[in-house]
Amino acid sequence: MFKKVFIALVSFCFVSHFIQAQNSAMGISIGASNYMGDLNTGGRLKKIRPAVSALYRYTVNDYVMLRAGAAFGMVAAADSVSNNPFQKARNLSFRSNIFELSGQIDLHFKKFKIGSEKHYYTPYLTSGLAIFHFQPKARYNDEVYNLREYGTEGQLSDFTGRKKYKLFQPAILLGGGVKYWASGPWSFYLEACFRKTYTDYIDDVSTTYVNQALLADPISRGLSDRSGETGIESIGGADRQRGDSVSKDGYWFTTTGITYTIVSKRCPTSK
Repeated sequence: MFKKVFIALVSFCFVSHFIQAQNSAMGISIGASNYMGDLNTGGRLKKIRPAVSALYRYTVNDYVMLRAGAAFGMVAAADSVSNNPFQKARNLSFRSNIFELSGQIDLHFKKFKIGSEKHYYTPYLTSGLAIFHFQPKARYNDEVYNLREYGTEGQLSDFTGRKKYKLFQPAILLGGGVKYWASGPWSFYLEACFRKTYTDYIDDVSTTYVNQALLADPISRGLSDRSGETGIESIGGADRQRGDSVSKDGYWFTTTGITYTIVSKRCPTSK
């Protein structure tokens, strides 16, 4: 899976250099990121974090644009802000930086032309592929720990059959927005784009609790089951539900950006 996604991204970036484009553009954006998963099943907006990105975009025609991008965002969630009784009792939390490389296609609803007073804006849909890196962390006893290194669901034990999850993962991008030509080479856009991932461990939570005796050390046991910190009896018995392994995690980037258009020449073709 990872090899196929990587090849697709590289191929996109390579082929885009030989497209007969009306113009190309470079841009930057700022905005917000949000995560959905086991610690935020309802898509709450209580832990929104900043996001930034840069893109390189080619115009194929007035209705289609291709682009390659790099993005950075932060995601976080905590059971303590949930209204769900189970999550309140579970009392887990995490935060992670997201680093992403992507290739996308934008499909315009209307004709969009830089410099045109008639076709100066359009709504659009966007989709593509990405590779991203994450590293879930949590604060415990006034220290910050990389959760993956402590095998909180028994990944470090030879008796659970669970392996460490990979920190590089593929994602499918689905979103939309609005583009607006402002003046000269300058355009603006507003976009919301969801990342559907194939991992359930952005938050380090997926399956069930394991027998505490199988965890490596006191730190692992403390990070695995934090329900006792709320003053209630621990809910972290072996094989009891800790997360939902059926639904994968995902994240949003909602950004507003500016692009600078560079008129390009026709690339030479091979004979």
